[in-house]
Amino acid sequence: MNSFRIAIMTLIAGLFMATGCDSTPKSTGSSVADLVVYNAPPSIFRHDMGNDNRTHGDLIAWHADLAVDLDESRIGNGDGSSARVVGDCNGTMIVTREMRSGDDREHRMTNIELDWNDSPDSIMVAGSHEYKHGSVESDTAIFRAIIGGTGRYTGAMGQMTSTRLANGWYRHEIRFVD
Repeated sequence: MNSFRIAIMTLIAGLFMATGCDSTPKSTGSSVADLVVYNAPPSIFRHDMGNDNRTHGDLIAWHADLAVDLDESRIGNGDGSSARVVGDCNGTMIVTREMRSGDDREHRMTNIELDWNDSPDSIMVAGSHEYKHGSVESDTAIFRAIIGGTGRYTGAMGQMTSTRLANGWYRHEIRFVD
């Protein structure tokens, strides 16, 4: 039985190598985002799972309107009132690494769903990012993986880059890969 399992595992590994599976990132090669969406300043709820000093395992959940705008400058420079709401942006973060001595950053694993109104379309995003200890929102650009979707985004893969704008809105550049 053991030799049968070893033979099967060897066959599977050989198939992966023969089909060209590698760790080289695939990219569309484009520096232009395939899709740009925004979320309004989020409603954020922190659930303390330990003491009052943001500890390992704390949960941060948030919700915001998902929006688009043909004139991007109106969202970034104004109050976002010109944005057309197209859905919801929902997320959860869990603190996975506490702040270390001499470091003012903690790591959080995040899951985000971009969900379009009256549609089966959604994009799922996940990843880890460093946040300044004591701050709920990021002060640097965030790069996360697109791990799937529904509707017209079924099977989507790629990267979403999120940047917090001065007025509290977030700009999300989405790049899909084949």
